[in-house]
Amino acid sequence: MTPEVGRLELTGDLSIEVDGAPVQVTARGGDVDVVADDVRGFVLGLRAAATARTGTRPGRADVGTLAGALADAGLTARLRSPSQDVVTVGAGVDSALGGLLLGTRLARPDAVGVLRASGRAREVEAGLALALVLLGVTASRRLGLRRRD
Repeated sequence: MTPEVGRLELTGDLSIEVDGAPVQVTARGGDVDVVADDVRGFVLGLRAAATARTGTRPGRADVGTLAGALADAGLTARLRSPSQDVVTVGAGVDSALGGLLLGTRLARPDAVGVLRASGRAREVEAGLALALVLLGVTASRRLGLRRRD
């Protein structure tokens, strides 16, 4: 039998560094916000710490356990980059996408945030930016050539 947990009310601010990248944790009432400059590095650091502690790499079931514990305590946690939400877990969350991707409806991933937080996505964004610049240069040159005619 699992002991019942009462609702928690939190207040606090914490600044840490994970592998040299700043992470800010802010808690007010039942809301916990974790803002990481390097979300991917932060998640990899958490995974490594959990693996070292338990001897097994955390997976989807662990996300569900964490989300359930937060919901039971009346807490909602948001992981975000400075400009984009990545995932929200805990109380008040009901996401079919979270159930599909993370194994629990108590986790709501933000598709754009998840993509932007990944290393591959940063490479794709850089490639798209370069392609847009080249397209703009090409269009400008063609317009310039047409104006001369």
